[in-house]
Amino acid sequence: MQPRFISILSMPRNGTNYLCDLIGKFQEIDSLYEIFHDQSAYINNDLLSKNIVQHINSIYNLQIKDNSDPQFIDFIYQNPALFLDIISSYSTNKYISFKVFPNHLSLDNLKNVIIKNDRIKKIIVKRNLLDVYFSVQFARLTQRWDQKDTSKLQVDFNPSNFLQWFSFHKDYYDFIERELKANNQQAIALDYEKIHSLNNNQEKFLFLFNFLQSAGLTLDQKNLFDKSQAELNKNIRQKQDKRVNRLEKVSNPNVLLNTLKQNQLESLLV
Repeated sequence: MQPRFISILSMPRNGTNYLCDLIGKFQEIDSLYEIFHDQSAYINNDLLSKNIVQHINSIYNLQIKDNSDPQFIDFIYQNPALFLDIISSYSTNKYISFKVFPNHLSLDNLKNVIIKNDRIKKIIVKRNLLDVYFSVQFARLTQRWDQKDTSKLQVDFNPSNFLQWFSFHKDYYDFIERELKANNQQAIALDYEKIHSLNNNQEKFLFLFNFLQSAGLTLDQKNLFDKSQAELNKNIRQKQDKRVNRLEKVSNPNVLLNTLKQNQLESLLV
């Protein structure tokens, strides 16, 4: 079965907004971001969003006003498979991409609607979990979740808070891997550090083109020639923290080192 959807299985602060920005540059893909968010369905396409809301209101006798309407959020949470079908019926592009984070869906719906679905190409985006954790802390500290240079910030490392957070997110990835194997499904892994090791958006766009092709998507080579550097830089986010040394991100590096050593997590510093 040919894939219709691209599901990015990841977690917040993993660079997936940047990835969705870049995916949105492909002429064959509607890049829709967090469609299962519990506060607003981030569809990122005004016309598509309007058509979906009008369809649901008409068929199900609702009075949804916008993507943040609690009726809309509840409808999506209760009917995630139906919601994907509705999106598919109104999207005019070949593929539709979206993100799934922990708590976007129940574990049963994550398994039955996403993981077991042959129409969905699954991409697991991973980043060093220590960097993800720090990124979350910086966002909370600044109350800015986007477009904020955090390269000079430090946080106080809290061992118990980190270990609880780490366990939760590791369990999420482990669940996905376990269910993929149990249901004879495959996912392709995308490494955050790999894509950001490239020099510019053109190199990253070419890398992503080849990556998506290797995942089984059929993309037009014209994508590579139609996008200038200026076009690829338009509405594309920048990496928010360019530091390599993770110890520089905390005010108490010895506490961080001891915690990682005691829990056999020293590899997170590499």
